[in-house]
Amino acid sequence: MTIQLRLGTRGSLLAKTQTEWVATQLRKAHPDLEIITQIIQTTGDLKSGVPFAEVGTKGMFVKELETALLQNEIDVAVHSLKDMPAELPQGLELACIPVREDPRDALISRKGETIDALPHGTKVGTSSARRTAILRDYRSDFDVEELRGNLDTRLRKLDEGQYDAILLACAGLNRLGLGERISQALPVESFVPAVAQGALALETRVGDKDILALLLPIHHEETALQIRAERAFLGAVEGGCSVPVGAFASLLSNNKIQLRSLIADESGNLYRDTLSGERENAEEIGRELAFRSLAARK
Repeated sequence: MTIQLRLGTRGSLLAKTQTEWVATQLRKAHPDLEIITQIIQTTGDLKSGVPFAEVGTKGMFVKELETALLQNEIDVAVHSLKDMPAELPQGLELACIPVREDPRDALISRKGETIDALPHGTKVGTSSARRTAILRDYRSDFDVEELRGNLDTRLRKLDEGQYDAILLACAGLNRLGLGERISQALPVESFVPAVAQGALALETRVGDKDILALLLPIHHEETALQIRAERAFLGAVEGGCSVPVGAFASLLSNNKIQLRSLIADESGNLYRDTLSGERENAEEIGRELAFRSLAARK
């Protein structure tokens, strides 16, 4: 018997590519599954030319998808997990987290230089407050400028010479088959990624057991464990400040998890920290590291 599943996604090329990847994995697990993809425009898409600070970044790429879920217009919302606020709307849950792509930030420079080889005064474009803070700390001589638009638009602006280099996520470039554009994958030790960068989230209505059963085969528990630590950090930090943050969890060989974090203050000062512990305590580690980080920046 054919089963129908409605997936909701943003309309960008990357979002549609990610959703098609999810659909392909689900069809492999369920050959009789019929998948319908619905494109839903979000606030972030409709205001793509407006600086993030003016739009208000919290939930700007997910709210309309979540509304469609709550109104039963779709069964699953496919998100880039880094776009999701720490708190979900009542009635919704993260039902499935597939295997993570490369979580690192990517430098794309016009001449292929690495970040240390770029000349003084290089104009670097990014839309991320986190990347801006790290860039200005790492290379204070850079001219860091706002860069909006979808991934294709950002690459075009670089190629047209509007910027000398730009920062994007490795994951998006890899998913679009553009990994060769990456001049350097930036180390997580210096460029702590955004929370959940490189991961996808499949969001559903709470208690929708039939949908959950369909998604279970593509859930990746190791990725989900990393995400639990990172999002616990984010949830605790969002209660204490509204400045750029990053967090990245690594699974160690001795059943331990290590969480690396970054918080910036209003003056651009960066506060980095690392905490390790047992994997089953992933969320507690995230919260403890957040409290420690918030205390350090006071």
